[in-house]
Amino acid sequence: MGTNIAVAGKGGTGKTTISALIVRILIEKENGNVLALDADPNSNLNELLGVRVIKTVGQLVEDFKKNGGLISSGIYKDQMVEMNLHQSVIEGKSFDLLVMGRGEGPGCYCAANNLFKKYIDMLQDNYNYVVMDNEAGMEHLSRKTTHDIKYLLIISDPSIRGILTAARLRDLSKELKINAKQIFLIVNRVNGEIDRRLLSYIDDKGFEILGIVNEDSDITDLELSRKTIFDLPGKSRVLVQLQEILKKLDL
Repeated sequence: MGTNIAVAGKGGTGKTTISALIVRILIEKENGNVLALDADPNSNLNELLGVRVIKTVGQLVEDFKKNGGLISSGIYKDQMVEMNLHQSVIEGKSFDLLVMGRGEGPGCYCAANNLFKKYIDMLQDNYNYVVMDNEAGMEHLSRKTTHDIKYLLIISDPSIRGILTAARLRDLSKELKINAKQIFLIVNRVNGEIDRRLLSYIDDKGFEILGIVNEDSDITDLELSRKTIFDLPGKSRVLVQLQEILKKLDL
């Protein structure tokens, strides 16, 4: 079983960019294969990674819910889910991507979701690293669509409200018992030095800061030019800083 890294944070903190950067860094280290899991319906992880999404797991669940009743054999249902899930894995350059999405139709998805959970777990076990860009509410974590998280990285902007939200996400992850071995805070988009008052507030919240990432014009240029994370110069400040942060985790 590989190393599962979940990235969480409120909207606007840059967690999707951080997730994409982590994927790039792991690929460049050449220590094993990488699966990127996009569990945030509002994110654009695929665009940052430069791949096109054909179908999400949420859409597959809907299709299964609509058509699964026509199939009488439970064994065949399992085979159909496994086949469709593998077909939904997007092959990128030195990584694979699976987009979770969500079902939009009414009704119960319990049976279909349980089958897909089973095969997502099986799929993850084929990779050395799984990087999960999670939505702020941690919906997919609470549904146990990923398991045995080694590192939960909570991303915050350098604000009191951001740190408060990050602390709530940390507490929620413990309430949900998602089995995260270690939980760390990364403060992103810091302009210059981080304010000492904010550091004091972080300490009051009992957070361990894994690292601080500064504002980087290269990221702004990347987004405006609609380029991928692989187009980011190797000496970009944000990339170098995140490389040093991940070294603390032996990644």
